[in-house]
Amino acid sequence: MPRKNIWPCRRKCVTLHPLMQTPIVTLTTDWGERGIFAGMVKGALLRLLPQVQVVDISHRLEAYNVMTASFVVSHACLGFPEGTVHLIDVACQPPFIVVHARGQYFICSDNGLPSQVFGTTFDEVIELPLQPGGVYNFAAYNLFVPTAVRLLQGVPLAQLGAPYPQFLQRNRPTYLQQGDYYRIYVHYVDDYGNAYLGMTYEEFERLRAGRHFVLQVRDMEVRQLSTSYFSPDATNDYGLQLTVSATGVLELALPQNSLAQLSGIRPNESVLLSFRS
Repeated sequence: MPRKNIWPCRRKCVTLHPLMQTPIVTLTTDWGERGIFAGMVKGALLRLLPQVQVVDISHRLEAYNVMTASFVVSHACLGFPEGTVHLIDVACQPPFIVVHARGQYFICSDNGLPSQVFGTTFDEVIELPLQPGGVYNFAAYNLFVPTAVRLLQGVPLAQLGAPYPQFLQRNRPTYLQQGDYYRIYVHYVDDYGNAYLGMTYEEFERLRAGRHFVLQVRDMEVRQLSTSYFSPDATNDYGLQLTVSATGVLELALPQNSLAQLSGIRPNESVLLSFRS
C-alpha cells in the first residue's frame, strides 16, 4: 500500500499569508538539545518554505510539564507579529488543535495548555483531522508542519478542520489565601535558577497596601522588594531577593548563584506570603 503524502507540496511554496512579509514559525518544546526532533521539523519547514524564519523559543522545557509550558507560551509567544505560527509540542497527544488569537496561530495539543494560556480570549479554534491509519507519534513533524505551511500560505482556518467546542479546563494555580497567609505557586524556573511566582507585581502591591511583608521560602525569609539584581535585600543573610521579572510577575533570585540548585525549588512548589502592619 503506497504511503500517503502528508506534505502540502514537494516544490518551493512561495505564496504567503498577506500579513507576512517574512513567514515566522516558533518552536516551544520539551525535546531537549541533543535529539533529532528540532532538526527534522526545521528541515521540513525550510524545504516547504525556504524563506521561513524559524525561532526557537525553548527546547529545554521540563518533559510533560504543561504548567511551565503555558507560562513560557504566555510570556514569550504572544508578542510576535500577526500571522506568526507557533508550534507547541509539550505533553503532545490528540486532540490536536489550532487556536487563532491576537492575529497569530497556535498549533498544539488540548492538554490543558490552551485553557491556561488563552482562557476565553481567542478568536477561533479548530481540531485538526487525523487520517485513518495515520501514525502521530511525532505530530509536530507530520501534522503541525504541513498545517503551519498552509496557514502561512493563507489557507483559511475553517478549511483545515472542524470548529472545536471547548478546551480541556486545567487551571494554572496562581495564589490563594489561607488564613493570614497567601500561598503562591512557582510557575517557572529559568536557567539561572530563578523562580517565577504566580502573582504579579500589581497584585502584590494591591494586597500589600503599604504594609510590611514576610515571604517564607523553605527555611529562608525575604522582607524587602529589590528593584534589581544589584540591590540586595539587607534583611536576610542568604542573598535571596524578591524582585519583579520582565514578565511582570514576582521573581525569587540569588544573584551570582542558583536558587534552584541551592534550595531545590521547583515548579508547582509554593511559598508563603504574609503582611504585617
